[in-house]
Amino acid sequence: MPMLPQPPQPAWPEAGLHQGRQVCAGLLRQALLGLAPGAGDGALPLAGTRVLWLADTDFADWPLDEPPVLAALTAWLRQGGRQLRIGGDDFEATARLHPRLVRWRRDWTHVTEVWAPTEGRLPPALRGLLAAPLWLQWQDTPDWRMRCITDAVHARATQAQIADFLQRCEPAWPVTALGL
Repeated sequence: MPMLPQPPQPAWPEAGLHQGRQVCAGLLRQALLGLAPGAGDGALPLAGTRVLWLADTDFADWPLDEPPVLAALTAWLRQGGRQLRIGGDDFEATARLHPRLVRWRRDWTHVTEVWAPTEGRLPPALRGLLAAPLWLQWQDTPDWRMRCITDAVHARATQAQIADFLQRCEPAWPVTALGL
């Protein structure tokens, strides 16, 4: 029996609300893998992104410890002129949950900024992944709901909100611990 051709996967996820643990983790993974130059197999075409924003309270539900994701981030950063910005609240939990990311970050600290709010917590409206024009915004982590937005106008508005938020932040999660 001849094999039927598989329908091509869409280049972008459907805009709107997505629900479920596997669906949300899959969207994050697809976006992160799509950063690598020449990414294929259903990956999003995000290699041209210059600034990547990742924000969450502790990144517990992110695929940041997966070797293919770290390889895609490495390939993206090697292109030069790229910057990874991470915002969060509890980086001790992040370090426990993602030991490969901790090791990887030591090599890429020169192009990685990590921020935490000086007062309060990370605003829920900024939790997600922004690789303009793609904005994957967590709506509700316990119920696994994520909104996918793919228009440039909304991405620019989110970038402005992030810039405003960073005015009220301080560097966080040092690569090495100082002290005795």
